[in-house]
This record gives sequence, C-alpha cells and structure tokens, in this order.
Amino acid sequence: MKSDFKPFPVGTVFNPVNKLIHKPELKYRKITILYPSRLNAMALDPGKITSNKNMVFTAGEVVFTTSIFKKVNISITGGEDEIVISERSPRQILIKHAVKLMQKALEQTHSLEIDVEDPNKIDHIGLGSSSGLIACVACAINELYGKPIDKADLLQYLAQNHGEEIQNDSLHLMPVQCLGGSAATGLYEGGLIIIAGKNRVISTMTIDENYKIVIGIPNDFVPRDSSALLNEEIKVFDSIVDCSKKYSKEVAYRMIHEFLPAMEEHDLKTIGNLIYDYRFKMGSVEFCSYTYKKLPELARKLKIVKDRFAEIFSISSVGPSFFAITKHPDETKERFLKNGLRVVATDVSNTGYKVVLKK
Repeated sequence: MKSDFKPFPVGTVFNPVNKLIHKPELKYRKITILYPSRLNAMALDPGKITSNKNMVFTAGEVVFTTSIFKKVNISITGGEDEIVISERSPRQILIKHAVKLMQKALEQTHSLEIDVEDPNKIDHIGLGSSSGLIACVACAINELYGKPIDKADLLQYLAQNHGEEIQNDSLHLMPVQCLGGSAATGLYEGGLIIIAGKNRVISTMTIDENYKIVIGIPNDFVPRDSSALLNEEIKVFDSIVDCSKKYSKEVAYRMIHEFLPAMEEHDLKTIGNLIYDYRFKMGSVEFCSYTYKKLPELARKLKIVKDRFAEIFSISSVGPSFFAITKHPDETKERFLKNGLRVVATDVSNTGYKVVLKK
C-alpha cells in the first residue's frame, strides 16, 4: 500500500487489472491511432487528491475532449522484450512505463517499435500531456492484442498506476495524482465526460460541432518538472481541503440537480455555470496559482469571456492554461491575446481515439 508521494520505479503496478475480457492474442503486427487531448474543467471533490491511498484518487473530474491529437505508431518486431522508441517521441520514460504496465497486464513480451508524434510541445500546461502519452501508448497496445482489457477497466488501471517523470532520473517516476481524464477522452465517445468515484465514467455528452475550443497559455510561463510541481502542490493541500469542506456538498447537489439534467438537454450554459463557480468563486484558481502566480489576476481580467462570449470558461487542471468553449472564437481569441496569452484554437472531439491503420 503506497501512502506517500515519494518516487517509484518505472513500470510499477500498484493496482492490477480487474479482469480480461478474453485471453490476449496478437491480432495485428502494426497499429496507428490518433489520440485526443483532454481539458480538465473541474474536480468534484478536490480534497480527495491530498492523500495517497495506494494510487487511488477519488476526486472525480469533468473533462472536455479536444481535437489536438497525438499520432501513435506501434509495430511488433522480432525477438522478445525489446522496446525501441523513435528519437522524436517525447518523454520516453513515460512511454516505457506504459509499455511495462501493458506487458504485465497482458503477460506479453513481444518486442515493440514505438513512434509518437505530439503536437503539444509544452509540458505541464493543463492538457494532460503526461497521462495522455501513457494512455495513447497503452490503448494502441491493447488494440494490437484484440482489446482484451475493457475500456472501463483500462481507464482505471492507467489512472491507478500513473506516474510522471523526474528531471535527471531515468529509472523513477513521481506518484502524481491521476483521475483518469486523459484515458477517458480516448476510450469514451463524447466531448464532455464526467468521471466519479474510483475513476469511473458516469456520464457523457456529445457537443455540437458549431462550438469551438480556444486555449490560452501565458507567454511568460516557464514549465517545471513533476517533482517540483508536486512539492509546491503539497504546500497548498490545506487550502484544497478547505475548499472541499466548504463546497463539496454544494458541488454534488448541483451536479445532480443542475449539471446532469443540463447534459440531457445539451445546455452548455448551465453546465458552464457550475464549472465557473467552482473555479472562480470557490477558491480553485487561488490554490492552483502555485503553478503560475499571475493566475488569479488573469482570471479577473478574463471574466468578460464568460460574461459575453463563452458558455464554458475555466482553467484546465491546475493551469496555467485557460480555455473557452464558444461560438464566438474570434472575440475570445482577441481577449486572450490582449492579456498576454498564446492562443491555440481547435475543435471539440466526440469520437474517442481513432484507429487509422491496423495490419
């Protein structure tokens, strides 16, 4: 039982897969998938990320799926238990972790050649780059063997064995809290996904294609590695717990009586109201400012985006990126640019990951 936030060896399995649908059998020798990136709009009970219960974090989250896709190519080669990763593939220690997790779950050791093309060149900005990288490789390997792990169990397996890289350490990962959003956006259809409890998807919604996503990243943001970020986050655990004590019951009530009914009616404005209140009125932006000190100031300046232009406006994960889901992308971009944000515009994705080649 792991209860601390100290590093662990790459490939460690804390929580095994519950079951396999069928015996893993090699179905293909080559697979290519396009894997979407997620935006984490809010947690359901943030206090649940402050204690490590053997890598099971039950805070829950609301995520949106973007059309920012990683392209993953994996080929089976001759031999056993050799992992060859292309030079352009990012953060190779995370790719190795994903492979080792899948080898242990499937009890397979075929040699693999792996290539990942990632359009997101900046780490730790709130797009789930770490968990998304692990998830995309794991999902491609699951496809190679005929998908013996059910999507719900694969999501849970990846979330509950997650880790992120440490600068100048090629053997260990940090036990960074993972709620399952990146895995969910690839494994489940729907541009909006709610994850609750033990990393379980409880509801999804298709978002109209007329809505666009606008992401703003502060121009002066300097990324730090996961170890440094986690140490800073631990310092604000008391504030996170305080937010949870004050507001988790209200969030739960509004989730049941406002948010979920709004999903049935495809009412993004009502959905966005709870997200906005959690982020900007319940203290989330303030305690997330350990990632970027100017976060609260920027939030105040950008309030007009929610008031005038966007149904959904939030920071993603712990920032520093802001994002909007809107039918007025040009006006939203203008506000982001005026406040010193680099802008990335994209579409909502409702399809999960896409298999573009298997043979």
